[in-house]
Amino acid sequence: MLKEKLFLKQLTSSEQDVFALALDGYSIIEMQDILFKEESTIKNQRRSILQKLNVSSMKEAIDFYKKTTQTSS
Repeated sequence: MLKEKLFLKQLTSSEQDVFALALDGYSIIEMQDILFKEESTIKNQRRSILQKLNVSSMKEAIDFYKKTTQTSS
C-alpha cells in the first residue's frame, strides 16, 4: 500500500482519477462520461501522466505501476 501511495503521489487528484480508470480498462470516451470532462482534458491528463512517469504509452505506465507496486512474496 505504501508503494502505491508513493507512486500516485506524483500525480494530481484528477490524473489519479484518469489513471485509476485506465487501470480498470476504461477508454477515453468512457472516462468522459464517468468524470464529466472533455475529451481534450482527459487526453491532456493522460499526456501529463506519461510525462511524469517518463513512459511513452498508457500501457507502459500501467505495466510500470504494477511492477512498482507489486509486493514481493
